[in-house]
Amino acid sequence: MASYKISFIELRGIEVAEVCQIFERINQAGKPLDIFDIVVAKTFRSENKTNNISGFYLRELFDKFKKTISSSQYANIDNWTLLQMLAVVVKLEFPEAGIQNITDMYLNKLKTEHIEAVWSNFKIAVAKTFDFFDNILHIKGGRLIPYRYLYLTITAYFYRNDKPDYSFLNKYFWYYSFHNADLLTNTTHLWEHIYFVNQQKANTTYSFNKFDIDKNLIRKSFYSYRGRLSRAILSLYANHRPQDWAKPHRDILSDVYYLLTDKPNLHHIFPVNFIKQSGIASQIECDSLMNIAYLSQITNLQISDKNPLDYLKEYDDPTLEAVLRSHLIPTTILEWSKADALPENALSIFIEERINLLLEALSLKLEGIEFNVFDMGNRTNT
Repeated sequence: MASYKISFIELRGIEVAEVCQIFERINQAGKPLDIFDIVVAKTFRSENKTNNISGFYLRELFDKFKKTISSSQYANIDNWTLLQMLAVVVKLEFPEAGIQNITDMYLNKLKTEHIEAVWSNFKIAVAKTFDFFDNILHIKGGRLIPYRYLYLTITAYFYRNDKPDYSFLNKYFWYYSFHNADLLTNTTHLWEHIYFVNQQKANTTYSFNKFDIDKNLIRKSFYSYRGRLSRAILSLYANHRPQDWAKPHRDILSDVYYLLTDKPNLHHIFPVNFIKQSGIASQIECDSLMNIAYLSQITNLQISDKNPLDYLKEYDDPTLEAVLRSHLIPTTILEWSKADALPENALSIFIEERINLLLEALSLKLEGIEFNVFDMGNRTNT
């Protein structure tokens, strides 16, 4: 191997964009480079011991950082998002650097010296962001984060912040995750949010506007991780550290990592086939996230398509009521099980009661903020 020869072509006097086009053709069979590859190439610096110049390789920095948080699912974050988080911090630290946004055009302007200057504090801020999601909110997987931009805004908040206010941060997360309007969907929103969280960080005056939420949107949030509100609901369920029905006092999400796909492996409280066979509800009600709970795979398989009146009897002991509360599940279903009778519109009743439990839990998290609930399903306000 010591005598192995490689061929190379030296190119002089051409722009980086032209080099990238050549690289695309000869190295990746026409596959375009992504912006991270380009920034890595542009910021690369060879070590020069003679002139006391250290080397710089951004990809290696990212990889090493991810290894330091390898025990967290957030170590799987994609390089593009991490690069955007870095760009936000560079913009905050160096307003004159020309990083006016997080689009590829501006990411392409990141400079080695600016990255080096912020890197130590950036790593701390990102680690705190992931710790906040993982160990304070108890959201054990990045795919449940309602808005991807929350990675960026919360990193901005933690950057060079020695005294973060976690009460504020909790309110911030749940307020924008559940608000009836989509308030963090574009880069204009992003910079408004960063300004807002930095107001709190600087101990200047800030306030949350009235919180609005439509019960009907919750009612119609379905079994899919793609929607912002669906992710928010699943995040709130996770936040309550739901316990295993078969093994009370054991947190489901500490033992079972839920890999979310188009249809995550979660449990229908009123099983699908049971609903179809009994005809007690529509498909819409069946697939509502109000009919979903986290369970271990073993417990889920044991329950299968059983009538909830029957399978709840198998887990009925003095702890079951507390276990159901950890899932924000109405204990009315226990009363039905003990009476061995379901009302004709059982699932509709169950869904409405669970919506109310969810809103009650949410209002506690947003204590001190005006909390306005309305229902476009029946056109009446509550």
